[in-house]
Amino acid sequence: MDVGLLVQLGVVVAFLVLLWVLPDWVAYRERARRMVRRLGVAAPEPPAPTGPPVQRIAADARRIRSAIRQAPAGTPVARMRGWQQAYDDVLVVACEALDLEQRLDCLPPGVLRDLERERVERMLVRAGLLAGSLDR
Repeated sequence: MDVGLLVQLGVVVAFLVLLWVLPDWVAYRERARRMVRRLGVAAPEPPAPTGPPVQRIAADARRIRSAIRQAPAGTPVARMRGWQQAYDDVLVVACEALDLEQRLDCLPPGVLRDLERERVERMLVRAGLLAGSLDR
């Protein structure tokens, strides 16, 4: 066969492949990435984060803590308990997001839970999630 004919044939085939692959380039790229990961050539894909973003968790914690601190003297007990439970729930979510140990979700209301809340708040301040003074 003639070399020129082979070059022309190669150019035509390359052009056809390009026209075939180009419209679905993203799909082909994802397939190639999955195949490379399956074969163990590339590092595995990092796990997708679950739960809300850390910034939103921090904002929720600050907002609820502020509401508890600034509650007027005549605030109903049920509302205060609800805020406290919501605050504890946010602290639990924050600890899960930062992979910190906590026992707020298994302690009954009382002194032990209050002490655990203080401990968790201090851990979150050291981790940088909560800022400012935690004095009540």
